[in-house]
Amino acid sequence: MKQAEVGPPLTLRETQAIGLITAAHFLSHFYQFVLPPVFGLLAIKLNVGFTEMGLAVTVFSIATGISQTPAGFIVDRLGAAKLLALGVAILGSAVACYGLVTNYWALLPLAAIAGCANSIFHPADFAILSGRVAEQRIGRAFSFHAVSGNLGWAAAPIVMLGISAAFNVETAFVTVGLAGVALSGILGLNIHRLEDTIPERVVGTETNPKGGTTREGLTLLLTRAVLMLFVFQLVYAMAFAGVRNFSVAALPVIWGIGSEVAAGALTGYLLAASFGNVIGGWLADRTRNPARIFTYSILSLSALVASFASLPMSIAMLSTAFIAAGALQGSLLPARDMLVRQIAPPGQMGKLFGFTSSGLALGNAITPAIFGWVMDNADPRWIFWGSAACMLVALLTYVETRRQAG
Repeated sequence: MKQAEVGPPLTLRETQAIGLITAAHFLSHFYQFVLPPVFGLLAIKLNVGFTEMGLAVTVFSIATGISQTPAGFIVDRLGAAKLLALGVAILGSAVACYGLVTNYWALLPLAAIAGCANSIFHPADFAILSGRVAEQRIGRAFSFHAVSGNLGWAAAPIVMLGISAAFNVETAFVTVGLAGVALSGILGLNIHRLEDTIPERVVGTETNPKGGTTREGLTLLLTRAVLMLFVFQLVYAMAFAGVRNFSVAALPVIWGIGSEVAAGALTGYLLAASFGNVIGGWLADRTRNPARIFTYSILSLSALVASFASLPMSIAMLSTAFIAAGALQGSLLPARDMLVRQIAPPGQMGKLFGFTSSGLALGNAITPAIFGWVMDNADPRWIFWGSAACMLVALLTYVETRRQAG
């Protein structure tokens, strides 16, 4: 296959921006998952139970969801690069302070501060990538961004448990938190490699400020296409949160397999998603038709997920099917992110990604309650059937959003 078929390679300027953004996004996802691996250790230290520890994660997630839309407005008005560096610094500092608290009630405001700081990443990341990377290479840029987030999730348990075992949980939090402070310094020294280069984002006047007026921004967010995109992100998050959060609990009940087998299958799913991110970005750039990639992938994925509850499989077949499902799920993300970019007018990227990412946060927040009820009161097969159904609804909302966007 000739190079020209997938477009010219990334330039040095684009590679530098992508490298800095993916490093920040890696830490964002790492910090989202920094508490659960050491729940037990921290609960003993603070003399609380797992319910209280779970509440801390909920506070972080709610703060992120609430703050993302305002963060998007601020990114469009003030610029993404400096705000990203500031967000990394605040988030890293808050996580470092997790290790210093001696009272549970001091942890909750830190989690809220960390969640607010975390809200800056998606609006800033996508605004910078859209301003620094050429159209014919944006699919690959978005795929690298998605991969870095997956790797951040995967690294958190290993790093947190490893440092805690070698030293203690306090040292683990302080160490990983200071890594974020250090990265914020690196971002600050490389602001010129992250600043937007699209003229509409740079020029602003008193009557037509950079990023548009607040009224114009709110009008944009209330258009049918954007509201459909919000619904799409919400349903999309529900579909995959069900598989990610409940597979290990549901599969042993359905098929009588061991929890370690189910956990291994889910690990394969999550790792394969990173591979799928890269393939999806490459295909999007090569075909220039991300909608076709999304449609074929999510239809295949929906059938696979439904089969987890319907078709008896050997352990090898189940593991292979989960790996295939993970790769398909990963391939969707560049097409999803390119749809947001397609809708955003010049200078409005931050608020649009911030608002629609709130749909992701809401979907991730409500899924545990719904599917948790299913595990307690109904047939656990509905975890997978319900997730497959959500994927089909997500496809319908994706198609309708593209139609509204023209």
